Amino acid sequence: MSPVILEPTPEREVVDAAKAESMIASWKEQLQSYRSSNPDASVLCEKIILTNKSYTREAAKVIADFLTETDEFNPSIASGIKYAQLDDIIASRMEDEGLEVLTTISNAFQDSKLIEVDLSDNAMGSKGVTACEMVIGGNAVQNSMEALKLCNNGLSEYTMEEVADLLTKEIENGSCIAEKLRLIHFFNNMSGNAGCESFAKIMAKCSDKLEDVRMSGTRARAEGSAHITSSLAALVADDKLGNIQRLDLADNSFGDCAEDLATTLKGCPKLTYLNLNDCMLADEGIEMICDALIESKAPVEYLNLGGNEITKDGAKNVAKLIRAKNSTLVTFMANENEMTSIGIRTIAKAFKSSTVQTVAFNFNEVGTIGADALIAMKGRLSSLEKVEIDGNMIPEDAVERLTEAFGDILVELEENDDEEDADDDLDSDDLEEDSEDEAVDAAQDAAVDDLADALGNVTV
Repeated sequence: MSPVILEPTPEREVVDAAKAESMIASWKEQLQSYRSSNPDASVLCEKIILTNKSYTREAAKVIADFLTETDEFNPSIASGIKYAQLDDIIASRMEDEGLEVLTTISNAFQDSKLIEVDLSDNAMGSKGVTACEMVIGGNAVQNSMEALKLCNNGLSEYTMEEVADLLTKEIENGSCIAEKLRLIHFFNNMSGNAGCESFAKIMAKCSDKLEDVRMSGTRARAEGSAHITSSLAALVADDKLGNIQRLDLADNSFGDCAEDLATTLKGCPKLTYLNLNDCMLADEGIEMICDALIESKAPVEYLNLGGNEITKDGAKNVAKLIRAKNSTLVTFMANENEMTSIGIRTIAKAFKSSTVQTVAFNFNEVGTIGADALIAMKGRLSSLEKVEIDGNMIPEDAVERLTEAFGDILVELEENDDEEDADDDLDSDDLEEDSEDEAVDAAQDAAVDDLADALGNVTV
């Protein structure tokens, strides 16, 4: 039987002292019951979740006192906690009270050895980092933290620098917190170019323990994005990204540093999740990324290439990548590009998978040709559960065919213009080139089938 997980009721509310006392009374019952069933247990609770509540200063003190007292529970409950979800705990609090709550709750873990800390969705800033220093870089985490999430905190470039200083400062044994990190998440902050430089400072101290990195929604321009890619490429040069499984770099400007990004991906052979949505890669950058992922042989399951200005030409490289990942890919997203029906058709023909569950091509200038290509694709995707093709110009008759073919797995086309056909804007050269590509694809598919048949006839 696992130790108790302490968490409040799910409804969103302000928690005052009285509600905190009631919450703790329920927790004590759970802890006492567990202790009765497990009299030899040295730890009664390893995880606390305070998420989705707004705690007053009085409530925070009540909770902190409960976690640290040793009269009823000795050692203290806090001393055994390893996982602290402290995200979204000060909504609607005035600044002074919010900071006091963060300080009180964070300091309650002084005797803990926290492995994972989530402080997301708390408006922090520089004062907030100071308030939470105990669980970002203090005694509670210095020799134990493996995962830190700071998402939607409004971290400015100056605040990012403070976080970087805490994670990279030398501690007693000569190491630093960053060296032990398995997961580091920054999302939807205001870090800008200088904040990305601070992220690079953190990366420079990380090790091959890294498995999950998120640095997305940075509000950085090309200069800042280059700090991200160069720092990751440097880790590859030191063979430190070999265990990376998840990489979320959405909403950055990688057009001028796609080569470093490609270098990074070549060094991630275990990558299963890649989000490059809104990264301004364009066709040239996409070609580098696709080639890198093929070379790495990574078992990619989730791939998001949305918002990258991919045209029908870039779609050819995407199709090549799809062919290489058909055996592992589960989710493929390519919304808000400029692929037209020609590009969609090229990609659709590349799918032949028993693992793919979701494909998304919203807002891609798709018309009848693209719609019919997706219908033809359906028979080659035996596990398909969701198709998104909204925000295009697919005529009513083609929409009817899509609906008949996909049924409930077709996401409703709320923003499709069914009175126009995007394919009317295609010129004869596009259609002629597509016919030539189709012939080449058919020849390649036939060659693959012939090879498979030949291998099947080999006897040992």
